[in-house]
Amino acid sequence: MRKSILFTVILLALLCSLFTGCASGNNKKDKSVSTEQQKVRIAHPYEFFDFDKDLYITFPVEGNEVLLQALVKKIAPDMKDFALKQLIDKTDNFYLASTLDFLAVEGKNPLFQFVATGSYPLSYNSMLFTSSNGFREVHEEQAGRVYNYYYNNAANFYIDIPISGYCFADTEYLSGMILAQERTRAGEVYKPDWPDAVYTKHFLSQKNKTIDWYLASTDTAVKMLLGANVKVPVEYAYGSMLRVKDQPQDGMLYSLDAVLELTDKRFVRPNVLVLNKLMQSLDKGDASRKDNVTVQPGNGNQIEIKNLVIDLTNIVNKFDMKEKK
Repeated sequence: MRKSILFTVILLALLCSLFTGCASGNNKKDKSVSTEQQKVRIAHPYEFFDFDKDLYITFPVEGNEVLLQALVKKIAPDMKDFALKQLIDKTDNFYLASTLDFLAVEGKNPLFQFVATGSYPLSYNSMLFTSSNGFREVHEEQAGRVYNYYYNNAANFYIDIPISGYCFADTEYLSGMILAQERTRAGEVYKPDWPDAVYTKHFLSQKNKTIDWYLASTDTAVKMLLGANVKVPVEYAYGSMLRVKDQPQDGMLYSLDAVLELTDKRFVRPNVLVLNKLMQSLDKGDASRKDNVTVQPGNGNQIEIKNLVIDLTNIVNKFDMKEKK
């Protein structure tokens, strides 16, 4: 009888340890080790940014491989195709913040930050950010601490994989992003001061293959979406994009939905008529398609634009750092 009880206790202990081990082993790559989970907070990648940029974009790699490859190729022009493929194949989501004045000022480079999340280990630093791919190792000293990461010679930005599963890049040193990441793991919060509809309801509830974007700059929003000659009192703009299915394999046509937040509700209806004509002229989509571009009043001060087909090729080409050297 005692042997039977003893055997049962041992069996239960083994089962408990097995299931505990399985539970800790199934943690996602951006989660902490089980023994640290009570003290480590899982932060959203945007918490590592400075929030002083004009444009913020979140997109999953799946369904947007062509756009991501073209963008990274422009940002890091000397990176070999093999290294670029390794980086993209291991990336799940890409988060970009950028200034946009370079679109209007000839010869000016963008200031940007990005966070890529995926399944790359720390060893990728020495594998991808090599001299043959256009990088060199640098050391930054801040507040008595030395930060070691990599510098892209062609495009003047810094990059590193500080912890497994995260790749950081910044045109203005990396210590700020690395330090923010460490502080969020210790429990601090760095949420952007964006409207609730943008951050909580839009960015944090992302749909598969859908790109989310937010234009924080009023002037930039008007110029990017409406053109320099159109005067609409836009406070900010946000929306989503989805790649058009029927196009060449290397095409970058996207169907865009946008919400323009105006400074006053009285400006909504007069500008709907103006914008409707403008969007029809800007639309790059097939005229015979089922869902044509529409412009209509939204909630409160908002104007909603739906199904506007745009070609991102020209915008991506503006990131060509090599041409501006």
